[in-house]
Amino acid sequence: MDVLTYRLRRALGICLFFIRALDLQAQQTPPDGKVVVEVVYDPPRQPLAPEDLKAVQQVAKGEPYSGRAVAETIDRMFATGVYLDIQVDATMVGSGVRVTFITKAAGFVGHITIEGKTPDPPTRAAIFNTMELQEGTPFAAGALDTAKKNLLHLLLANGLYESDVDITSQQDPETQLVGITVKVKSGKRARYEMPEIRGDTRLSNSTILRATGWRVVLIHRWRQVTQALTTSASEDVRKKYQQKNRLSATVELTNLEYDDKTRRLKPTLDVNAGPVIEVKAVEAKVSKGRIQKYVPVFQEGAIDEDLLVEGARNLRDYFQNGGYPDADVTFRVIPPTNDHQTIEYVIIRGPKKKLKKLSIEGNKYFDTKTIRERLLLLPSSFRFPHGRYSDGLRRSDEKTITQLYRDSGFRDVKVTSIASEGAKAENHVEVTYKIAEGQQWLVEKLDFVGMAPDASEAIQRALIAAAGQPFADIAVASDRNSILTYYYTHGFPKAQFFYAAEPGDGPNRVRLTYTIEPGSQEFVRDVKILGLKRTNPSLIQKKMTIKPGDPLSLVAIDSEQRALNDLGLFARVQAAIENPDGAETHKYVLYDIDEANRYTLRLGVGAEIAQIGATTANLDDPSGHNGFSPRFLVNLSRIDFLGLGHTISIDGRISDLEQRLGLNYAIHNFWGSNKRTLTFSGLYDKASDIQTFSATREEASVQLAQKLSRATTVSFRFAYRRVATSDIAIPTLLVPQLAQPVRVGIASVTLVRDHRDNPADTHRGTYNTIDAGVASSVFGSQRNFIRALGRNATYYSLPGKLVIARQLTFGVIKPFDLGSGLDAADAVPLPERFFGGGNVSDRGFGENQAGPRDLGVPASASAAATQPTGFPVGGNALFFHSTELRFPLLGDNIGGVIFHDMGNIFTNLSSMSFRVTQHNDQDFNYMVHAVGFGIRYKTPVGPLRVDLAYSINPPNFVGFDGTISQLLQCNPSAAPGTLPSYCNSVPQALSHFQFFFSIGQTF
Repeated sequence: MDVLTYRLRRALGICLFFIRALDLQAQQTPPDGKVVVEVVYDPPRQPLAPEDLKAVQQVAKGEPYSGRAVAETIDRMFATGVYLDIQVDATMVGSGVRVTFITKAAGFVGHITIEGKTPDPPTRAAIFNTMELQEGTPFAAGALDTAKKNLLHLLLANGLYESDVDITSQQDPETQLVGITVKVKSGKRARYEMPEIRGDTRLSNSTILRATGWRVVLIHRWRQVTQALTTSASEDVRKKYQQKNRLSATVELTNLEYDDKTRRLKPTLDVNAGPVIEVKAVEAKVSKGRIQKYVPVFQEGAIDEDLLVEGARNLRDYFQNGGYPDADVTFRVIPPTNDHQTIEYVIIRGPKKKLKKLSIEGNKYFDTKTIRERLLLLPSSFRFPHGRYSDGLRRSDEKTITQLYRDSGFRDVKVTSIASEGAKAENHVEVTYKIAEGQQWLVEKLDFVGMAPDASEAIQRALIAAAGQPFADIAVASDRNSILTYYYTHGFPKAQFFYAAEPGDGPNRVRLTYTIEPGSQEFVRDVKILGLKRTNPSLIQKKMTIKPGDPLSLVAIDSEQRALNDLGLFARVQAAIENPDGAETHKYVLYDIDEANRYTLRLGVGAEIAQIGATTANLDDPSGHNGFSPRFLVNLSRIDFLGLGHTISIDGRISDLEQRLGLNYAIHNFWGSNKRTLTFSGLYDKASDIQTFSATREEASVQLAQKLSRATTVSFRFAYRRVATSDIAIPTLLVPQLAQPVRVGIASVTLVRDHRDNPADTHRGTYNTIDAGVASSVFGSQRNFIRALGRNATYYSLPGKLVIARQLTFGVIKPFDLGSGLDAADAVPLPERFFGGGNVSDRGFGENQAGPRDLGVPASASAAATQPTGFPVGGNALFFHSTELRFPLLGDNIGGVIFHDMGNIFTNLSSMSFRVTQHNDQDFNYMVHAVGFGIRYKTPVGPLRVDLAYSINPPNFVGFDGTISQLLQCNPSAAPGTLPSYCNSVPQALSHFQFFFSIGQTF
């Protein structure tokens, strides 16, 4: 409540009291001194807490009646800010006096409900802000008219000229909160039409129109009106003039005319192009790009004396840092002629010099290394041949050294520097910093005034200034923050801090006094959650740490607001204190909540162009074929399911290589921790992205994820699935164990540590994952094996916007406890093996073309020999390493990549080898290397990626040129000359060249 309003209410209340007293005097005014027999409130339920009401009441039962005490009570009641009107009725009852306080409670802004369709823009946040109604602040009826006016203006600015707004309010007598309902009828949004362009434009109207962005390019459809598009048009047109070097151009939007019949908005632009301005350097060569970088008229889009002076200073520093310490830069503005004006920067470079030596003298308290690491000046070295020197940097270093000493109590320190020619060569510069430290000022004694005894010990532990410690302004400022934070946390929102420093008894000693004026302590009367409709209140209560009677801590209130935001269920959480400026000591804490939309639908389209290893019935192409694979993605999620904060989602993926449907049910804040999530999942997946077979997976799983820190997450998972293969290129009759459906029950743990600066486009940091699991008959699995897969990626930023990125992936599968009829070769089902190669592992292969291949089966006593097909069969060990050098190529959106990939899929861990040569066409346990070049184009959904790879040592293998039915008729153990001609094995090899197109970085 502002002071003027308080004084008016106080005066009005006292006047009403005395008017009432004069009126009663004519009847029978109770004289002072009579005993008060009863104090009554009308209505009985008062807006003040009982503790506050007792504190302000100066009239007590059994005490003598006093008109002054009544007036004082009215004064104190008004000071709390919770009353609009107070009247007093004092009447004689027998020989005593009954005093009745007749009150009318003030209202405070409560929850704001927005009903109706509110198209974006404006956003809901913009709607709340423009109404200027802050939760918990005093409510005035006139505020609704202002809010309506502001909101209508916002809607009109966004092209909603048919909109209408109705605002109503209703007060809760228990909390005095006024709920506000805003009903919005938006109507249809207007579109722009051809603007009126006036003035000296010097550009065609079509060029100006394109710059405004009011019409869609090519199709020439007028865009819908938005406030952002309207206000940005003038700046966008001005930028177009800047591109034409008309830096002094002015563009002003002077009128907006709406036609309600056509729903069209006609803007008017007043344009003054101004002359073409050329900014150039004379007497020294400076590129146009550097001129634009260092002369701020290009950024500000205006010709201003101060900007030109700043440009001269920037150019001077540029040359001085480049080895010309005597450089001097001035400018001259040549008057315009023939629509052309020139600004010349006259640059006198002087001789080129290098900072050969940097010395520091007089330092005793700090060693030279401590000071040097804070300086901007840099002596010449191999990396910086001329060092780094300028007068501006030298003066800046003087200030840096001075501040370093002052922060440690050297209040009289003086730092000077001398730049002189080197002793051995004229083009050498030597700089010497001379430090006169002076005496260090220390705190002789620290006293406290106004600090409560229970707070003294806790506060003093956090203070920097203490007896015997250096006296510095930075220490006092830090102590001030620590002290006020303590008081704010303990319910003293109006606490103030003062300090005084006086000379001590000894030389360079200071007596320091901290004075604290805590003000009155305030407490939580109750916590009110506003705006909940669907969410179960118990979910919010679990997050509440603030309880009635606790000190009113601003720190705790902000902490709970963040905790509610972290639930991910609400579009807006606003914390407030009801009547924050009132004098009462018990106040309501408000959390005003807007629940987020429950349903989210995401649709995605993607594609991949590469050597795709899709399942095929044709056996003459085991290395895959170049192809195009489109992808369609859909995700439907429902948050706050059943009002419990749970999330249920459906994921779908459709492509010619994969059909996938997943159902997830996530319980967030499991067991009371917002860092713990329990997820139940069901999955159906049919994939044909491996040349050898199609795999079908039906899976149910449960996962418990625990976030250990911002970067570290650990997950425990149990999955039970049925995996089956079909469309096997190697005939089913020849590999019966691999073709059978298999049940797999596996328990696993995953650890993720993510220290990347930007997961979508990383420039620095690390990313590590480890996933380990055990499939065992204990879990109902028909196969027993241990599976582990680890990944390490590191990213390094280099000068020139270069990034070196590298990734290592290692995995192993180890079968154990083999069942009857199984051996190590077929103990792991085909879909559970490692497959690799392609755009995210080793670009020397086509997709999933790495590793062992089908070599056929030699004849045995129980089975006939089979013809080799050369199709990939996966392996039980994996090793891939990739290194990329990423660099800008064209502008900010197009980048290039040079890469090297190495690795392979191996039969098992013992067969892993780092050799680079293939022993024969049946050996696949070696490292395949590839080098290449790629292009990245930034888009909102991630970079579009094109990679061209050259495989240095691709594998050779033996395949089969025919169909499956023909393969079944071939028996390599048959007598020579009895087999058809198509049964001959065909030597094959993977191509040296691979091409990939996809979305997202490789890693």
